[in-house]
Amino acid sequence: MEKSLGKADWLRAARIALMHGGVEAVRVEKLARTLRVTKGSFYWHFKNREEILEALLHEWEEERDVISNLFDKEAIRPALAELFSEVGRRVKASPCGEAPSDAAIFAWAAVSPDVADRVNKEEAIRIRLLKHAFGQNDLALYVYMAYLGFIVRRQRVPPSVRDFPLFARVSTDLLLNSVPLRKANKKKPNKK
Repeated sequence: MEKSLGKADWLRAARIALMHGGVEAVRVEKLARTLRVTKGSFYWHFKNREEILEALLHEWEEERDVISNLFDKEAIRPALAELFSEVGRRVKASPCGEAPSDAAIFAWAAVSPDVADRVNKEEAIRIRLLKHAFGQNDLALYVYMAYLGFIVRRQRVPPSVRDFPLFARVSTDLLLNSVPLRKANKKKPNKK
């Protein structure tokens, strides 16, 4: 008797496949083999391969909400602590497929102009949100770029995930010690 899988199981398997084999590894038959089930379970949750690929990209795009949550806080220090805590959790969760992998999405964007267009637009939104949150355009961009460097290194050297707290601490210090840093902006900027 075949085990019952939910949509989350297929997405987790697809995240891992994308991370380890690129977009070509996200194939219904390969995912079914990995999960040790027939393809029928997949079609209960998704119409086709394109739908699961869209789901992977969409969930990565929605991670911008972690940054948007900065605007719901009164004080910037606890907001930064919460931001880096959540990003750190996702950095640790992505290798086992529990969260989208930035590195996998960027690798996919490198081989697909359509995905690259969406990733570029999403990155522009994230950078704009960070700039607005911190009131420091150059510093916000620098912290974002440093994060990307961390992601690339973590992909190549998995044990470097333990360095994330150092990245978070240094980034927080940079942002909090910059002048002028906005106290807290209650109004969220336009996400588009």
